[in-house]
Amino acid sequence: MSPVPPLAAELSPAPTASASATPGELKRERLASLDQFRGYSVIAMFVVNFLGGLAITHQLLRHNNTHFSYADSIMPSFIFACGFSYRMSFLKRVASGGGVGRFVVRGLALMLLSVMLYGFNSEIGSWAELSATHAPRLTREFFKANLWEVLAIIGALQVLAFPLISRRPSIRALAFVALGLLHGLLCWSFNYDFVYGRPNWMDGYLGGAGKRAWDGGLFGLLAWTQILLAGTIAFDVVSGPDRRRALATILLAGGLLLFCGYALSCLTRLYDLQGLTSEQTARVQSSPVLPDWSLAVERGWRDWLAEPPLVTPPPVEQRALNYWMMDKRVVTQSFVLFATGCCLVLYAAFIVACDWRGWGSRALDMFGANPLAAYIINHFVNHSIRGLVPKDSPLAWSLLGLAAALGITYLFVRFLDARKLYLRL
Repeated sequence: MSPVPPLAAELSPAPTASASATPGELKRERLASLDQFRGYSVIAMFVVNFLGGLAITHQLLRHNNTHFSYADSIMPSFIFACGFSYRMSFLKRVASGGGVGRFVVRGLALMLLSVMLYGFNSEIGSWAELSATHAPRLTREFFKANLWEVLAIIGALQVLAFPLISRRPSIRALAFVALGLLHGLLCWSFNYDFVYGRPNWMDGYLGGAGKRAWDGGLFGLLAWTQILLAGTIAFDVVSGPDRRRALATILLAGGLLLFCGYALSCLTRLYDLQGLTSEQTARVQSSPVLPDWSLAVERGWRDWLAEPPLVTPPPVEQRALNYWMMDKRVVTQSFVLFATGCCLVLYAAFIVACDWRGWGSRALDMFGANPLAAYIINHFVNHSIRGLVPKDSPLAWSLLGLAAALGITYLFVRFLDARKLYLRL
């Protein structure tokens, strides 16, 4: 599962705004760094999508639920870019005197497109399964997990963030913190077990007991909204008149979030099982969100350090699964903070390279300007090419298949770009 770029208004370059400007004072400038950043994310997504399920693929290019890999950085990049573009397009819309309710409609339209593209993620083998007995179960599983492919997630985020998109950066920053606290509280109450299909009280109300979710499921939208809001704030910072100060702010915020994300992940060391009694092991495994603080006694500082991001942690026999891991399935707060920091630092590099020095790639520009079309095209191209690339393919055949998928997608996107055809909802 991989992310997809923002919608309609976000497909084409939009104006930037000064930090103190009213919507009517928006500058009409092309922000090269955004198109290039988005184009990079699109192509990286295609690479991860194609190689992710192959046996030859390195762990860095696979999604996982225990630590932060390169593959896990792609979806946050898309959502960050979506937030950046959302704020930009919203201000442009207000400045032109247009209605803003269309952003909610676009979000809902993207959710519908997701269902039409991916289906309902349920295999219905007979008419009897649509009976009054089975239909409620299928509906509950749909809203708990099956609906939340990345297209639907991004559409839902645009709807959820709509009440905040016009607010001051300080209000959106407070919302970022509040959503993180709320998501953590829900995970303590039920959501960690809810996502992993373990017994929890929420399944008694919503149903879907035993059904696992991915990418956060229903309540993971709260955490993904944090990253989207970070993108909206980044737009306001970059739009300021002092570009050096803006870059310094982006880098400082990114570095701080990287540190906080890693520091939070160090609590995972309280779930190490080596040397514990059977009673302690049972207690640790039964409480994935609230650590057993008695295990913190007499620990040296080295005993608190978790493995660095990109490094695989010990297996579950040595460390129990827990909320403090950088877990994309649950979308834990350590994951959110570290991923947001990555987005900010990487975007800062694009600002320097593209907006300041004028560097750029034509291919990145094409994919970044028409990302939704590129995503849909690649979805079908990958499906066709992967049919010729078995999971146990050797490296050379795997790379040949990847090159074919990227090349065919590029030809279609270039065809559309040459004719100025952009997919808009």
